[in-house]
Amino acid sequence: MTWKTADGETGETQLSADDKWTFGRTGGAEAPTVGVDNPLVSRTALVIRDSGPGPVVFRGQRDNGATVALVSLIGSVTWLDEGTAGNLTAEENRVELTIDGEVLITVDVDFDQRGTVVERQQTE
Repeated sequence: MTWKTADGETGETQLSADDKWTFGRTGGAEAPTVGVDNPLVSRTALVIRDSGPGPVVFRGQRDNGATVALVSLIGSVTWLDEGTAGNLTAEENRVELTIDGEVLITVDVDFDQRGTVVERQQTE
């Protein structure tokens, strides 16, 4: 996965097993992978976990004029409400967090399709 923040910070990481990637306000109880010094951003605004068949995105970002979108390759959008999660797919693999119309972070996630966690456990 790769990300880009509004201030131009970029990065790349790879998740596996129960790894997670976090975006949020610095100084939280759990240090975010990517931190931002913005009082409107929650401590764990976004959490992406490796799962099956694709990664799961959890929106911890409180309202504060924020939107979290899962964006597809053709531009369609699925909105995540506060406290909800969504699965990324091969077609819907971009996450954008916006506050008051400003995109604070864009995350692009590439992954191999796999069976669900239960399906993988049954084959082991």
